[in-house]
Amino acid sequence: MPVRLLVVGGYSEEERWRTPRLPRPGEPAYADDFERRPGGKAFHQVVAAARAGVATGLVAAIGDDTIDPSGLPANVIARWQVVAGVRTGRTALIVDPRGALLSVLSSGANEHLDADFVAAQDDLMDEARILLISTEANIDAVAATLERAGEKRLLRILDPGPLPAGLSVREFASTDVLLLDVHEFARVCGRFLSIDITAQAVTGMDDTTINALARRLCAGTVVVSLDRSCLVSHGADRHGDAADLYRVPTCGSGDVFKGTLAARLLDARCFRDALLAACDAAG
Repeated sequence: MPVRLLVVGGYSEEERWRTPRLPRPGEPAYADDFERRPGGKAFHQVVAAARAGVATGLVAAIGDDTIDPSGLPANVIARWQVVAGVRTGRTALIVDPRGALLSVLSSGANEHLDADFVAAQDDLMDEARILLISTEANIDAVAATLERAGEKRLLRILDPGPLPAGLSVREFASTDVLLLDVHEFARVCGRFLSIDITAQAVTGMDDTTINALARRLCAGTVVVSLDRSCLVSHGADRHGDAADLYRVPTCGSGDVFKGTLAARLLDARCFRDALLAACDAAG
């Protein structure tokens, strides 16, 4: 089963509480439901891509305490770096009935993902046409993997959330498609462009202004997921689209969106078609 898409990033044991309301300082909330399951960006993205019918490779790190990195579809080939003496990453999620969310991430073994371990999975990278990588993993391994994928002429898609401290312009410079939600877009404008703006301010901007900022962040395509739409700002490569800049009237965000987008880009006639299919899957 040759893989067509390679996903590299974070794996975590996910603990999810559903509560009538989010907790407030000094006032805890009782949970109506609790579940523990496999999670992390790379895990959720690879499941979404596989469910879109694409043979997918996964490279991630776990500790020697992991419960069970199970739940992967049959068309996924997983390569786990087991880090001795280190716990597996953990994610805590608290969700209310309206979908408001509080989350806390403890990196654990993800911070120890080694660039040499990723490079040792060259058979997967040689088969794949697209790399989808997230920065929940060790940032130096992320940077090295982006560069290696560029040498092998893969289309490189970067999910930089939740914007770790070590994230720098070197990762953006090695990216063909950069995926940002409106909050991340505002924060990277502050960090890398020294422009202090809020997510609300970005939502009120016209397309030309957002495009001007996107062009300063990344030479490739930048997708900004806004409240009710996605703005696409292309660089030199339009990926089959007719326009350099456009907006689609549907919002794409989350790991299902990102994994599906990467999968659909393998065969879509143009970027817009893949984007709309990913938005539909995430909706």
